[in-house]
Amino acid sequence: MVRTPFEYDRIFYNEIILEMETQWNRKLSDHEKHVLIEGYKYGRLAEMENEIKILEVK
Repeated sequence: MVRTPFEYDRIFYNEIILEMETQWNRKLSDHEKHVLIEGYKYGRLAEMENEIKILEVK
């Protein structure tokens, strides 16, 4: 079952965009930023779902 990820404040997206631009030593294109933001949202969703599973086991 695929759930819809949460929308986060823009500051969280800016942080990960800045991190990638720093690592790659260049500005990201609008498309790259969009893909990065979508990946970030789904990554956070997966992380939350795993934490819930861990808490359910306890």
